[in-house]
Amino acid sequence: HSPSDWVKEDQIEINNQFVTLEVQDATLATYTDTNSMDPVLDYGAVGIEINAKSPDQIKIGDIVAYEPTWTTGLVVHRVIEKGIDSQGEYFITKGDNNLNPDPKIRFNQIKFILIGVLY
Repeated sequence: HSPSDWVKEDQIEINNQFVTLEVQDATLATYTDTNSMDPVLDYGAVGIEINAKSPDQIKIGDIVAYEPTWTTGLVVHRVIEKGIDSQGEYFITKGDNNLNPDPKIRFNQIKFILIGVLY
């Protein structure tokens, strides 16, 4: 699945000197060379991320940065499944270049949604 269309054409302005994106609360992110998201994300790529505000805004195919319970730092992987169990809403993510999915995560672990990548 592909990511959601987060930036509409009318939010982009290009002129001779600048490219401007009209996106509120966006931040820039860089990535560690783990190869899990090759070829989409790798060392040197710059991501544009927004804060995750609601589980409803996250769709299958979106790429999210989350705090795992199994390591330190943020992991940036694609959402491959979304569901509800006895503890509430959950997400399953997976690195595009990984064979196996990550352990189940909850919305409170998701910090950012990737809305663009600059190479």
